[in-house]
Amino acid sequence: MLLSITLVFISISGPYAITRSHRLANDSYPLTPITISLQYARLIRVLEPEHQHRNLLAVFTEWQDPRLQWNSSEYGGIDHIYITRYTVWLPEFYPCERFLGSLMQKFKILLIIHAMVVYPDQIVSIRLNASGNLNTLLTFSAFFSCEFDVYRFPFDKQNCFYCFILYNYDHKDELRFNARYANHPFIYDTSEWSLKLHGIWNRETVASDFNIGLVYYNISLTRKPQFWVGLVITPTFVIGSLIIIGLFFGFGADIINNAVGLGLTTMMSMMVIVGILANALAKSSYIPLLGWYVLVEIVIITFAVLAFLYSEILCNATSFLVIAACAE
Repeated sequence: MLLSITLVFISISGPYAITRSHRLANDSYPLTPITISLQYARLIRVLEPEHQHRNLLAVFTEWQDPRLQWNSSEYGGIDHIYITRYTVWLPEFYPCERFLGSLMQKFKILLIIHAMVVYPDQIVSIRLNASGNLNTLLTFSAFFSCEFDVYRFPFDKQNCFYCFILYNYDHKDELRFNARYANHPFIYDTSEWSLKLHGIWNRETVASDFNIGLVYYNISLTRKPQFWVGLVITPTFVIGSLIIIGLFFGFGADIINNAVGLGLTTMMSMMVIVGILANALAKSSYIPLLGWYVLVEIVIITFAVLAFLYSEILCNATSFLVIAACAE
């Protein structure tokens, strides 16, 4: 109990009060490594037209604060304690894409700050070890941007990332921003997309008035094409085949009008599918494979209708000439 009170007093009083920098001018200890480890990733939704994907992430954060060390043998063998986030310095890093807002729920303000959901009375537990090592688990719900390449749609694979930013710190003087994956991270994808984790890369920008550190977790989003194959590709192929078969093997007095009606109805149905694809996919400078497939279906049916009409006209003209020749 005495140890907890002493550490809390040190962390919130005097020159050690919580500020944007955790170091003093006369500090001589080495750079403070801040290591984040991705423990949990759940893909919630992919917004292709907006080039975004929403995720729920849990990041294990670990850093060193030499001011909070103690000799455990002097305190009854206590080698660690648990404290709240407001009693010690906490690294300020956030997802690169973040939003601000507030919600009212049961007369309690729910603050959404930097893509992290925080209740005013929420207690985030931080473990403080006797060596001065601190660690905690932070959760984020954020939208991340991604440039979608839909040329191979619906058999496409998108290379995206999770981005975290640590800003207003000089990596040469104070902090070192590191990242890694957990040994066995929990990964959850959706029914349409498969989520996979890949490498990590860092980027640092140092300027006279603004310094940032960036960490990128490379991920891939692979589309599961069963929905589009079962509800778009297969039905359009079957319908187009039946239309062509009906055109060239049908009989009846009004067959020409029926052929034209079938062709127009099929083309309108295909255009509805084109509209669905236009609303579901990200806009790009080229047509995806499924779009080419639908356009080819439209062209084939159009040529089939024109060929059928031409054959009927040629047949009628030939019959008229034969009848005229027989009459002579």
